[in-house]
Amino acid sequence: METTTAAGITPGEMLLLSSARRNVREVLNHPAFPAERRQRAEAVINACTDAAQLLRWKQLALRECEAWEDAELIKEANLLGPAAHPDYLF
Repeated sequence: METTTAAGITPGEMLLLSSARRNVREVLNHPAFPAERRQRAEAVINACTDAAQLLRWKQLALRECEAWEDAELIKEANLLGPAAHPDYLF
């Protein structure tokens, strides 16, 4: 029989919530997110008691990371300029 905490959350639910929070924080450590944004997100992450919502935020953050990385790759490709020799692909 599982006990509940003062907030009405069982230890199993607390573990799931803690894991979901950690997952979101790990994604937010990506360079796509400036420190100020991570700090603002921290309060929202701590206040959220719905693990499913945290995982939805993680999914959205991962999409944002992908878009940021794609944009960075395009910037880098534009910096390369023409190939040194026609036979080179770089």
